[in-house]
Order: sequence, then C-alpha cells, then structure tokens
Amino acid sequence: MGRTWESWDLPGFVALFSDDVVYVEHPTDETVVGREAMAHYIRNEQIEQGVASVRMGKPIVDGDQVAAEFWAKMTNGEVAGTLIGCFIAQLDPRDGRCTHFRQYWFDVDGHRSAYRGWGE
Repeated sequence: MGRTWESWDLPGFVALFSDDVVYVEHPTDETVVGREAMAHYIRNEQIEQGVASVRMGKPIVDGDQVAAEFWAKMTNGEVAGTLIGCFIAQLDPRDGRCTHFRQYWFDVDGHRSAYRGWGE
C-alpha cells in the first residue's frame, strides 16, 4: 500500500480493494464506497498531498484483519506536512483484496521524522 501511495500508482492502489470496498477515511470525514469512488478519492488526495514519502510500520495480522501505522511526509508546492496514523483493514480471504478499510490520522505542519521505535 505504501509504495502505491508514494508513487501515486492510482490503478495499483485501487486494485488493492474489492469492487464494493467500504473505506472510512477518518471518523469525522467521508466514507467512500466502491472502487470507482475510491479512484476519485485517491485522485483528489494526490492533488491535495502532492509529493509523498511514505513509511509503513510492521503490520499486525490476525486472520483476515491487518493493522499498521503509517508516516507520510508530503510536499505540495511550498507547503510541507506530515501525516501520521494507523489503519485497520479487513481482507477477502479468497483474493486478499481489502473489503473494509478505516484509518485514524492527524496532520503535523512541516516534515517530521518518526520517533525511535515507531512502526515496530
């Protein structure tokens, strides 16, 4: 996921999700349903975030559930920011694509490095 985000590989990113994925961007923001809506959402994120440098923490896997931290430094024009958060995904056991995805995150001004031990 981190590689497709960082390179803005939109087809590759969307291919990670099922046709009827339910993607909760943030508890207080929008919920995206379906791959077509996901593609539109990701295109808008690319415009908003600009260049991204993404680190993914070590995933925690329990059956069809996966959770991991992410740490992304973004630069859009002269605006720098860091997006730090965690996601929880449910995978379809038949093909491994994500059927339900939710994430919690916060923004920090400027580029911040991850603290020691982050993502372990």
